[in-house]
Formats: sequence, C-alpha cells, structure tokens
Amino acid sequence: MKQNRGNFWKLEALAPNLLCSIKSSLLILILLIMPLSAEDFTYNFSLDKRQPYQKEAVLLTLELKQTNPDIVLLFSFDLKKSTNYTFRRIDIKEEDRYHSAYVKYSYLIYPLKVGAINLDFKLQKRVTTDESIAYSYSGDRDNVKGLVTTDSDINLPPIQLNIKPLPAKTELVGDFKLTSEFKIHQAKVYQAIPFKITIKGHGYPPLLNNIIPEGNFNLFKEQPLLKSIASNRGTENSLIYNMAVSNHQDFQLESRHIEVFNPKTKKKYTLTIPQQKFKIQKVDPKTLIDKSDNPKPYTTDFSWLNSLLSYILVFIAGYFTALSMKWRVRIKSVDSNIFKRKVKESKTKKELLQLLLATNTQKFKKEIEELEAIIYAKSNKPFQEIKKKLLS
Repeated sequence: MKQNRGNFWKLEALAPNLLCSIKSSLLILILLIMPLSAEDFTYNFSLDKRQPYQKEAVLLTLELKQTNPDIVLLFSFDLKKSTNYTFRRIDIKEEDRYHSAYVKYSYLIYPLKVGAINLDFKLQKRVTTDESIAYSYSGDRDNVKGLVTTDSDINLPPIQLNIKPLPAKTELVGDFKLTSEFKIHQAKVYQAIPFKITIKGHGYPPLLNNIIPEGNFNLFKEQPLLKSIASNRGTENSLIYNMAVSNHQDFQLESRHIEVFNPKTKKKYTLTIPQQKFKIQKVDPKTLIDKSDNPKPYTTDFSWLNSLLSYILVFIAGYFTALSMKWRVRIKSVDSNIFKRKVKESKTKKELLQLLLATNTQKFKKEIEELEAIIYAKSNKPFQEIKKKLLS
C-alpha cells in the first residue's frame, strides 16, 4: 500500500511538467493548423515536416487573406537570413480580388545545424486606397507616378524546428547517381589527363571540396558547374567536376567512396569513383634540351635590364653611325663638285698639275705622270683628253 502511495506522489510531482509539455505541443499544433488573425488579415503557416534531418528539404507555405474590405491591402514577405538554414522562394500565388487580397508564398528550406532552430520572418503590411492606385496608373511612361502606401511591420512568431543529426561520416544528403569519365589512361611525361565526374539527383546541392583524394600526382581543378532547380518536390541538381591529373611516372588514383544519406528512405548508400591506373610514356633524356630536373629556386633576375641597356646602346650607336655616313657621303659629294669645277677652270697644264698634287692622293697618280710627261718630256698626249678623263 505504501509503495502504491509513493508512486502516486511521484506522478503528482511530475504532473505540472508533463502538463506544460502537452500545452506547449498543443499550442504549436494550433499555430500550424489554424489560421491566425492580425489587423486587417489572417495568416496560416504550414510545414511538410517539423523534425527533418540536417540538410533535408522542408517545404513551408504561408497564406495571407484580407479580412478588412474597406481598404486596399498589399503584402511583402520573406524569411530572415540565418546561419541555421538556407532557403529559396519557389512560388508565389496572388489573387486580385476587390478589397479581398489573397497571397500564398512557398519556400524550400534546408536546415544546416542540429538541434532546435527558429525560422524567423519579416512581413510588411501596405495599406493604400483605390484613388491612390488609379492615380499611380494615370501617368505615362515618361511621367510615372508612385503608389502611395502606409507601411507597417508585422511581428510574426518564429516557427521552431527540431533537426535530427545525420549518420556518421555522411558527406551528401539526397538521392544521387554518380558517373565518371576517364577517356585516356596513357600519356607522356607531365601531360594533362582530363576527366569528368558528374553527380545528378534530388537533395542538398552535392558540392564536395575533396572529391578526388590527394596522391603523388599533380591535380588541376576548375570551378564545379552546378545547376539546381528548386520546386515543392525538393531541389534537382546536376553537378559536373572537370579536372585533370599529370605525373612524370606511372601512377594511380585510389578509389573514392562517398557516403550519402537519403532522408526519404532513412538509409545510407555509397557513391564510388573506381580506382584508375595511368601509364606514363617516359622520354629519353638524350632527346631533352634541358637534361636537369632540378631547377634553381626562384630569384629576382635583373639580367633583362642589362640586355635592354645593351640594345639601347647598340641602337644609339647604329643611329649615329648611319648619320655620320650620311654626312660623309654628303661632304664627299660637295668635294667632288668643287674638284670638277676647278678642273674645268684650269687653263694650262701646270695649273691642272698643281691642282692634282694638292689633293695629296694616289688616286690621280697616272694623270699626274701624264701631265709631267707633257710639260717636261714634251709628250704628245692631248691636254684636253686628260681633263675629260678627270671630269668623268
């Protein structure tokens, strides 16, 4: 009898806490099922799930209905940004009914943290009149008239979600398929070997930073190409990784196993990139221009500056050399004209002989000897013939 009485006291002590928990659950259920009233309108939230897994899609809808027919009512609604979740608006339906506005918003939400998180909202009610709407539409495109509204922020209560953790070592969440394309498995030393990995399916966008494990090779990566289409069925993804590897010797890519969890089936599965082996065709060192594979550490090299200065000096020297040659040709041309003029002005054999001797050159040695023979040896060589030869 005492034992039964003790159990009764324990239940009596627990009753207040149990009652509070039941009241809280009922309140949340009522908030989600029954439309709530605000000034001039009612609103109704609905969720397709309240205890999703981390990174599992949650569909949220909000219906707004005008209750005051004496005004023209407009709405502006969105979720507040948070590190606890990401979201995308996937649909908005509006019905233009006279003084009875109706709007339905649809959002796809992905919770990012485990535990209890709040979905926070921002709603603005915009009140206007028929006259203001008519006035705003009366202007042409060059005289646009703004719609006059009285705006007020509405405080909507947050909705709490309880997020369940993912199984250990889970990398992706959703229903996906993976394909890998390696077109060649033989290459030359350090030749890039391209390949492509594609992941398609529904779920949280399947982005991975380390889809290829590191190894004794060079890995080249481009930005992944992701296409995501969100709808009330979730997010449909198509993700392409374009990559390449290279090496100086035979190597292999170890197989990659990606652990994925499907929240709908509540089961894990594995996506696999099979092991790949590559044959590298070695090059005979005798055919290489640079036979050393031990380059010096990078240092700042100013040898280009010396080369540049050398080129500048060579250019300047060449320019002045060409200029001096041009002047020499010009001077020579002037001297030749003076010489010919003086040859023409020479009236006697002795005047012409003195002119040739004054040039102090061996160029006129033969003419000098001929003139001396005419003057001193009484040669019969015609004087005019020698002048003609000099002028030519």
